[in-house]
Amino acid sequence: MSRVVLRAAAVLLATAIVLAVVLLTPLGNRGLVIHAVEVGAVAAFLLVLVAALRSSLRTVEPSPFEQALEGSRAQAPKRVPQLAQLEREVGMGIANAFDLHHRLLPTLRETAAGLLSARRGIDLETHPEAARAVLGEDAWELLRPDRPAPVDRRARGADLASVNRTIAALEAL
Repeated sequence: MSRVVLRAAAVLLATAIVLAVVLLTPLGNRGLVIHAVEVGAVAAFLLVLVAALRSSLRTVEPSPFEQALEGSRAQAPKRVPQLAQLEREVGMGIANAFDLHHRLLPTLRETAAGLLSARRGIDLETHPEAARAVLGEDAWELLRPDRPAPVDRRARGADLASVNRTIAALEAL
């Protein structure tokens, strides 16, 4: 606020100097200059009033609306690290056969084994035919324990639709 007051004082001082010069000079239209100086003085006075009003309305703590607005900006949704890891595994499993076989499929098999055991009482390793019947052919093709390692490690991995069908079969358990 002190900066605004200093500016207003400077404007008043300048208008006073202009007024003194005009009054001491016999030439020119004094009435018009006096009105201009009056407008400058009123503008400086209004500037001081607005600054005082603004500083008086400023509160120490933000309003509940401002707090809620800040909270929504500050709290970005946090990603679960396991979800990010699964997304990477799916991306790599689609990209090449090596990552499909050594990264994505072990995670999917572990999930399938846990779900089959807990919800159906089926062990994926010891009762593969029962697991195959429950999972369906598409999911079984990816999840079967005896699936051979890929010959060409850089070959394309599974297609996204196949992975989606496998995940849907696991969710249906």
